[in-house]
Amino acid sequence: MIFDIQRFSTHDGPGVRTVVFFKGCPLSCPWCENPESQSFDAELLYDPALCIGCLDCYRAAADGEVTVSEGRPRFHRERIADPRRYRSVCPSGALTVKGEEATVEAILAEVVKDRPFYGAVGGVTLSGGEPFAQSGLLLSLARALRARSIDLAVETTLHAPWSAIAPALPFISLILADLKSADEARLREATGARLSLVLKNLALLEEARVPTAIRVPVVPGFNDSEGEIRAIIERARRHANVREIHFLPYHTLGMGKFALLGRDYAFPARSSPPAAALEGYAALAAAAGLRAIIGG
Repeated sequence: MIFDIQRFSTHDGPGVRTVVFFKGCPLSCPWCENPESQSFDAELLYDPALCIGCLDCYRAAADGEVTVSEGRPRFHRERIADPRRYRSVCPSGALTVKGEEATVEAILAEVVKDRPFYGAVGGVTLSGGEPFAQSGLLLSLARALRARSIDLAVETTLHAPWSAIAPALPFISLILADLKSADEARLREATGARLSLVLKNLALLEEARVPTAIRVPVVPGFNDSEGEIRAIIERARRHANVREIHFLPYHTLGMGKFALLGRDYAFPARSSPPAAALEGYAALAAAAGLRAIIGG
């Protein structure tokens, strides 16, 4: 299942890239900028600012899924068995469904439209969610892209069994690996991730000689300190296949999406780290022998 295809990206691997977003993630980062990527199921997003009160959604609903209050729909998401019934219901765009089953052929049909823009270094990046959580789709798509000589990068949490990762590696030119913290307890408490699994997969990527860039979302109140960043840099520099580290500034763009999903934004909203702080982190990485990029 995927939830989006984004064209002309210049921040998700080298050159111009088409990003295919896989739906579903084993982590639950409270600051996630794409909360619609977390569930492995299709989900309903509702924007009351766009609602015109036509109530077509109410008429299309199964019993008890949607009620009406003061002329506006009220969605009881816990009762909605299949959000896909609402995919083409809303005339104003207030109601959308994220997540659709997509075949390799359908994804390729969209990707090849962008091929003239890839040049010598661009291509496709698989993101998420967690692409390796759908290892069968990923592998089939990777093989199909290789057959068409289209470069492939994968952005991943590395929170997946090695058996899901290894088969696709011969078809991948670059791994963009999240490393949110070097502290096992802190990482697990905030996101549910096991640092030991991430580090094990990083070591195996080194053994397999797969070029890897580390991506660090710099999140105030979580890892936005010199001590935390130094620890992450130290982890990254141990691997011969890691030559690059990206510092991604926190922002609150995900807050609105949480609201559209009917969910609370549990992470206390904060300002993005100042440019001077990010530049300082980049200098620390450069001093450790890594090429540092701010913003991916």
